[in-house]
Amino acid sequence: MPPLACLALAGVLLLTENIADVWVLVVAAAGALLALIGAIQSASHGLRPVAAAFYTFWFAWLGVGPIVQISINRVAWADSSILSDSGRVSSALLLSLVAVASFWVGDRFGRNRGIRNSGAVASTRGWVIGLLVGILAVIAPLAIRVTGISNYFVSRSERAGVLGEGGNTYSDLGGPLYAVYTILPMTISISILLLALHAIRMSWRGIRFVRGGYVFASMIGFVGICVFANPLSQSRFIALTAFGSVLLLLLQPRSTRAGFSFVAIALFAGVLIYPLANSFRYAGTELRDITASTFASADFDGFQQVVTTMSYVEEHGITWGIQGLSAALFFVPRSVWPAKAEPAGGTIAEFAGYSFTNLSLPIHAEMYLQFGLIGVVAGMAALGYISSRLDTAWLHAPMSKLAVFAPYMAVVMFGILRGPLGGQVPVYLPVLLLLAAGLRSTATSSPPTETWRPDALVKAAT
Repeated sequence: MPPLACLALAGVLLLTENIADVWVLVVAAAGALLALIGAIQSASHGLRPVAAAFYTFWFAWLGVGPIVQISINRVAWADSSILSDSGRVSSALLLSLVAVASFWVGDRFGRNRGIRNSGAVASTRGWVIGLLVGILAVIAPLAIRVTGISNYFVSRSERAGVLGEGGNTYSDLGGPLYAVYTILPMTISISILLLALHAIRMSWRGIRFVRGGYVFASMIGFVGICVFANPLSQSRFIALTAFGSVLLLLLQPRSTRAGFSFVAIALFAGVLIYPLANSFRYAGTELRDITASTFASADFDGFQQVVTTMSYVEEHGITWGIQGLSAALFFVPRSVWPAKAEPAGGTIAEFAGYSFTNLSLPIHAEMYLQFGLIGVVAGMAALGYISSRLDTAWLHAPMSKLAVFAPYMAVVMFGILRGPLGGQVPVYLPVLLLLAAGLRSTATSSPPTETWRPDALVKAAT
């Protein structure tokens, strides 16, 4: 661990060498270093995937991004006025440091607590899988009829144009009906595939003994995510959530070696693949070279949104949770709840005067917007604690219900961190609810045996 920490420190110092303001340099370096050390700790004693995903994306998006932007004095949309006030810049960096430190404290606190009912096994409710397959069989043809099957394999901008021409946009259809056509088929497909794969894994006694119904369901789910969650017509975060969670559930990476591989891949993806993947959004877009300007593009707009959020709160005050409540109750139509808030990223972007308001908003900035500094500390600590409980179950109770949630939550963490909640929760929460409905904890008569160990599970499967 110490050699890796020293290497992390050297890397962060190299990144920050062009920052002239000493205080800004110290705070920016501290935030990036803490995220990098947290990522190393999430792998050093076995992979803790949820925390590892948080720390690696934080380092790339809110560590490297702001440091490069300050170094070259440039942010997205040529809004360099954001960087002209060193006081605002240092305050935003300090808020980010407090946020990642609070997550770290919650994460460490959660690791020191045992898993209750560690002998419980998560079994699958077969009837729930069957019900979901039936629902998907009804709504998938409706969704495909609206868009056309070929338009699920074009760029996001082209697909949005098709929806607009057909009068099938969010404003035309309304939230609930739009969700049926665009979000529900995807969330049901992911849920079917994760539940079916877990059922196969739990009952594995060889290929000849696999139940045909679970194989059929997993095939339906896989076809569903290939159509409704592919990276061409969906966002990078949705595609990653669908395919990444399935990959983690299949591979079951838990060793220290797997942990460092996960961290290395996640860091590489966050710094390089993440900005390149945006090329799928527009038709005819060519892959760009990765330069310093890449980290001042719209893909790395998180830091300037933090700065603007603090300015918004200073002028208008906190919002007392209306955006979070609106996100949690996303299924309530606006006709029933006229005061329902729009996603907070748009509010902050409009305040900044940007013409394009469908923007990100880091999770801690949204917590600050709604509840101030206390909300940041409490919310990020709670998020770290929840992540730790999932990771501990993943390592020490791999057959438990929490362990089944861990692969999905690991990849969801990228989208939750990017925000805003109003845009992310309607996509991610339904899958969590469906997984909770499809799983039940069954107490065992004896504590976990050697077959609970990852290496023994692999041997049993082979």
